[in-house]
Amino acid sequence: MTVAERTLRRGSLLIVLLAASVAWTSCDLASAGNTVILKADSPIAPTVQHRFEYKGEDVVDGEVAVESKIQSDDLDAILSRNGFSRSDVVDARIDSVKIINPESAPSLRDADVFLGTDAEGPRVAQVTSFPDGASFVVDTSTLVLEAVRNDEVRTLYGRFGLESAADGAVRATVYYRLEVEGV
Repeated sequence: MTVAERTLRRGSLLIVLLAASVAWTSCDLASAGNTVILKADSPIAPTVQHRFEYKGEDVVDGEVAVESKIQSDDLDAILSRNGFSRSDVVDARIDSVKIINPESAPSLRDADVFLGTDAEGPRVAQVTSFPDGASFVVDTSTLVLEAVRNDEVRTLYGRFGLESAADGAVRATVYYRLEVEGV
């Protein structure tokens, strides 16, 4: 067998192996290729801003509990702008929550934030002290798939410890990580 014949046989074998590996890889990628992950660095990020507004007369012994109102696009609008709906979501979690105490409001001592209209929902953030008095980011990995699918993520419930009993507001920015299918 000449050198040219051996090279040709090896080259043919190499081409067959290369073609098989490309076919196997593309099958693997195709099976995972119908989902996309939306997160904070996505072009249209699944980030929702909430506002907890309260009156000084609602503060009892330095504590106030209040439901939030959405101050930005909600998840339905964000999903729609990305070309999806709640039914396309196959995995959902809250990555982090940023709690912001505006300078015009009484200073926060502590905060507990729950998904839903009361403290029975999943806790998505807990801050035991605010060192700078202004804001705090809570990293979390709270699973919220059923809440997202059932449209139960429109309201947060917050319990806040305050330095004084004046009127005020607290803001929270919720950073979701959503895996959606149907690409």
